Amino acid sequence: MPDYLYSSLYFTTSRLYRNVNRLAEEEFKKINIPPSYGMLLLLVDEWKELTPSEISKHLDIKPSTTTRFLDKLQKNKLIHRRVEGRYAYVSLTKQGQLKIREVQGTLETLEVKLRKKVSTSVATKQKKILTQMSDAFHEEE
Repeated sequence: MPDYLYSSLYFTTSRLYRNVNRLAEEEFKKINIPPSYGMLLLLVDEWKELTPSEISKHLDIKPSTTTRFLDKLQKNKLIHRRVEGRYAYVSLTKQGQLKIREVQGTLETLEVKLRKKVSTSVATKQKKILTQMSDAFHEEE
């Protein structure tokens, strides 16, 4: 591979994302939802009820993407939307609460596979660095 690709932060992070995402999609396919939907369900499960804007902020996605995800999850009867005045609130349905166990198990399996691909010690150290890099984009805003 040419040196300019190895020395490019953009290329390196994009390549890492593609590889991690490919593995995540394979694992989450087994429970019939995309990884991003699984992460959204976990977030709502943790907070019990969130607004779409809070979901967008936590997942670092655009509001229109959040709306699309929520529409699909509601169609699949995994979430419920409650409107109170100007605000909408999202919570899990009974079916969504049952799906959480599958999502948690799938995420655990994914983490094990990722740690095998990248040794556990390297993965633990680099996860902190990657998080700091991601957070740096929000410090400027």
